[in-house]
Amino acid sequence: MFDAVPPEETDEVSRMLADAPDWPPLDEVFDALVAAGRPAPSGWLALELDLASADPGELADAELVDAVADLDRVASWAAARQSRLLAEFARRRPADPRDVAAQGPGAVSRWAPDEIALALSVSRLTAGQRLAQARRLTETLPATLDAHEAGRIDATKVRAICDATQHLPDEQAARVQDRVLPAAERQSRAQLVAALRRAVIAVDPDGANDRHAKARLDRRVVVGEETEGMASLWALLAAPDALAAHQWLTRLARGLGAEDPRGMDARRADLLADLLTGRVTSRAATTDLDCADPGSADTGSADADTAGTGTGTGTGTGTGTGTGTGEAAPPRPVDPGKPLVQVVVPHSALIGADEQPCDLVGYGPIPADLARQIAADAVWKRLVTDPLSGALLDHGRTTYRPPAALTDFVRARDVHCRSPLCRRRALDSELDHTVPYPLGPTAAHNLTDGCTLHHHEKHSPGWSVVQHPDGRLTWTTPTGHRYTSDPFDYRPEPDLPPRPSRQARPAPVPYRHVDLDWTSRGDPQDPPPF
Repeated sequence: MFDAVPPEETDEVSRMLADAPDWPPLDEVFDALVAAGRPAPSGWLALELDLASADPGELADAELVDAVADLDRVASWAAARQSRLLAEFARRRPADPRDVAAQGPGAVSRWAPDEIALALSVSRLTAGQRLAQARRLTETLPATLDAHEAGRIDATKVRAICDATQHLPDEQAARVQDRVLPAAERQSRAQLVAALRRAVIAVDPDGANDRHAKARLDRRVVVGEETEGMASLWALLAAPDALAAHQWLTRLARGLGAEDPRGMDARRADLLADLLTGRVTSRAATTDLDCADPGSADTGSADADTAGTGTGTGTGTGTGTGTGTGEAAPPRPVDPGKPLVQVVVPHSALIGADEQPCDLVGYGPIPADLARQIAADAVWKRLVTDPLSGALLDHGRTTYRPPAALTDFVRARDVHCRSPLCRRRALDSELDHTVPYPLGPTAAHNLTDGCTLHHHEKHSPGWSVVQHPDGRLTWTTPTGHRYTSDPFDYRPEPDLPPRPSRQARPAPVPYRHVDLDWTSRGDPQDPPPF
């Protein structure tokens, strides 16, 4: 049944279809597909799409977009069907006892990957990975495979789910799958990966804490060779340290002033080299900061509807790597009084009642142990979330330029650029009035974060954005398609396992860190427990 059809027969079938007098016009075929309500992907749908999109020039803009999306669903259906076939093939190639002893349960014949590799012209390693993933999907993650076959998620999202759950027992892996699948269809791969990280912490909090402790032992700094006389300096750090270091470099870079011709990336790179090589000292860069008035600091977003470059406070223009004379004024950070890092934690996790995932704003979910270690040395700034909607509560302003408190609030609320699929951090984005000022107020319910690209996209012809009272944004494209951006959901994870007794474990060493914006999701009257 899988024998190839001779080319001459294929051509004859094509001529028969083309000459069929009763075949409806292409636009009627496409209208039938739309009227059917996006039917489930199948071989028949692939045939109909093939006929309907044979001449793309005949399709309207909206029809082109719909056809592209439906073809992607068909591709997912075909990949899922292939996974089912691969899983069946793996079951027909059981491993011998020696392989089972070496590889554990679920091992297949050592020669099975070679058969698939030859058929697909891929490496033996790739074929083995496909076989293993196919078996995991059919045996442990069947709901993921069903969603793939229905065209709701693509192959990259399937791989993300498999990768995120590979270290979990089957029962916990299934629980992670069940948490993330309902929203996976509407998410980008990056958004799904963030949801997976949170779900893994939720279903396996002790494992997440232990894995972080083990990973932290591997922190290091590495120099890598690059081309054209360049080299890379790469550091593996705990997330709070890495985030704070990048934010401090950014504030120093912005403090160099708008007259500096270098881009932000080049400024950060040059400042890092200057600081680490001693051309500029950290002490010189922060001189007199203790005397600075935090309330007078700029927010780093000089205009709520323009790039967040800030005005800065320093006069130096930066020396750049290898060109400094040592006489230029040291770099001064913009907005020195603002906190560097925001951490959001459920009150129950803060007091040790459970192991709810916590959030490091600009990074993502972190284990509760790490959050409590940070809290032991944190400067507290209390924000409150709605336990029903999971949204950060509003406290609006009416001035054109948002003050620091409102800027911090909106960025902590949005977490990322509010384009439906963008993962650009709100910390690196621009504040924008949804309804232009003064028609709309400078308040949390009329401000959103958008990266430079999507900020400009919002104001392009044919695009529109509506901000709803519940925090959702509706984006409408020039073709009339509508997409929803949901606000970040801070609600506690449901159905967490009971927190086991951990008295036998040594108390964690407080995580030494400064200038943290600590956010509790509990009762605003409760005092910090440290």
